[in-house]
Amino acid sequence: MIDLRKSHDRSRGFDLFLIGLALFGAWATWFGVSHGGAWLILSALALIGEALLGYGVFIEPKRIVVKRYREPLVREPSVWLRVVLISDMHTGSFKKAEWYERVIQEVIAIKPDLMLLGGDFVTDKHDPIMDMKSVSQIVAPLGKYFVIGNHDHMDDPQRIRDAVASFGYEDLSNRVITIEREGKKLELSAIDDLWFGAVKREKRSSATIPHLLLSHEPDILLDLKEGDADLVICGHTHAGQIRLPLIGPLWPIPTKLGRAADMGRKVRNGVPCIISNGLGETDGRMRLFSPPEITVVDVGI
Repeated sequence: MIDLRKSHDRSRGFDLFLIGLALFGAWATWFGVSHGGAWLILSALALIGEALLGYGVFIEPKRIVVKRYREPLVREPSVWLRVVLISDMHTGSFKKAEWYERVIQEVIAIKPDLMLLGGDFVTDKHDPIMDMKSVSQIVAPLGKYFVIGNHDHMDDPQRIRDAVASFGYEDLSNRVITIEREGKKLELSAIDDLWFGAVKREKRSSATIPHLLLSHEPDILLDLKEGDADLVICGHTHAGQIRLPLIGPLWPIPTKLGRAADMGRKVRNGVPCIISNGLGETDGRMRLFSPPEITVVDVGI
C-alpha cells in the first residue's frame, strides 16, 4: 500500500514531467516538418500528443459531469430516493473556491433527497477546506452526511471533521442510522477511513431493511460478504485520473483491489458498489478520460 505520509503529493515533479513532454512534442513536431517525408508521421503523432496534453491539463479537469445510476435495493421498490455523492474535492491542490461553487450549483439543480460527502476534502494542509464551504448551500430533506478520507489525515483530521460539520453535515463514520420516506425505511451506515482511521463497522440491524454503506475507499468490499450491504458508495480512486481507451488507468490504482475497483459500478462477493471519479486531482494537474464527477444514485426501497 502507498504510504501517503511519505509520498502524498508529487505535483511539482509531475508538472516538470508535463513541461518536458510539451517541449519534446514541440521539438518532434518541428523535426518532422523540417525533414519531411516519412518524418511527417512523427509530426502528426507529436501534434496528437500535444493536443491530448493540453486537453488533459487545461480542459478536462475543469469539466463537471453528472453520472447517474438507478439501483433498486429491494425486489419491488415503491419509493425512490435521490442520493448524491461528491468526493475527493482536494482543496489546496489545483482548484479555487469558484470552481467548487460551480459544482455546488450543479448539485443544487439535481435536488438531492440525501447528500453524501465521500472524503479527501483537502490534499495535505487543513486550511484550504474553507474553499468548499459552499457545500453548506445544498438542501437535502433526508439529511447530509460525510466521512473523511486518507488525505484528510495528513494534517489535522479533527479540524477537517469540525469544518465539514460547520457546513451543516453530520459525521457518519462507524455509525448506522435509519431514514424513512413514505413509510419505507433505509438504513445508512459509513465507516472511517480504511488507511488511517479507527474503523469499526456496525452491522445492519435487519436483513429486511435495505442498507446503503458509505466508504471513502472501495477496499471495504474485501471485508463484505453478500447480504452485509445492498449497495456501497465510495470515491478515492479518481478513476486513475489519467486513462487511455482500451488500456484504462496508466498509473496503479491505490487500493488492494486495484483495477478491479477503479470506477463505475462493480460487484464483489455479491455486493454492488458505485465508485465515483471524484472532483479534484492529486500528484498532477491533469485528468484524461476521467472527468470530475458528481455521482447521482436513484435508490429504490
